Amino acid sequence: MDLASARVCSALAAKGVDEIHHANSVITSCQFLRRGSLLSRGTIQRQSLYQSAQSSDRTDKKFGLWFDVFTDSVDIHARARRANVYGPVLFVLDAAIIAKAYTGRIWVTKKNPVKWGADTPADRWFQTVEDLEANLVRGRFDQMIVFRHCGGELPFKEYLREIILDDPSLESPNAKIDYFSMAYGALKLAMTEGAIDVPIKRRRCADNCACGRDYSSNLARSRSMFVPTI
Repeated sequence: MDLASARVCSALAAKGVDEIHHANSVITSCQFLRRGSLLSRGTIQRQSLYQSAQSSDRTDKKFGLWFDVFTDSVDIHARARRANVYGPVLFVLDAAIIAKAYTGRIWVTKKNPVKWGADTPADRWFQTVEDLEANLVRGRFDQMIVFRHCGGELPFKEYLREIILDDPSLESPNAKIDYFSMAYGALKLAMTEGAIDVPIKRRRCADNCACGRDYSSNLARSRSMFVPTI
């Protein structure tokens, strides 16, 4: 159910949410920075641009979400103390972008679409602003802020606060360069091409964060998340 963007922004502010987040791989994030916009999975595919695969792709296509842009109310990596499955690059956006959404409408999930199954629309989405105000929980991973019917593109230049980049403490076996440095350089170049100037910060993890183990236990996936080339 679509909700008035200004009311969604107010509901989030009442819960202490003043920024929203989007995580992705380095190569996909570079596409965003060159365009100055978050792009839906379908938009990138339609424009024949390269993006890393996501396990949710089939679900997004099945439920008509392929051209929508998803964001979170919290930094999942920091809260869960593990690597974000969507990628090591985190875009931190001022929540005011919600109220300025040019479609004027926002959708908020009650469940992650990968869990929808045969659920009804009322089980999948908040139906009213009153429902959102009463039951939104800051940082609940299932409750995602979705920019639907936005043409698959969410311009963010005025609202991007910073980028947080994970450091997996891994090195490319061929290039003999650490993944963090490689990713940082690629993101900076893409920012230059997109005329964007915000800080890229190395993530500082809690002592018991499991991201290092996550990255070292699946080297093929880590390569796909950090290396900015096909």
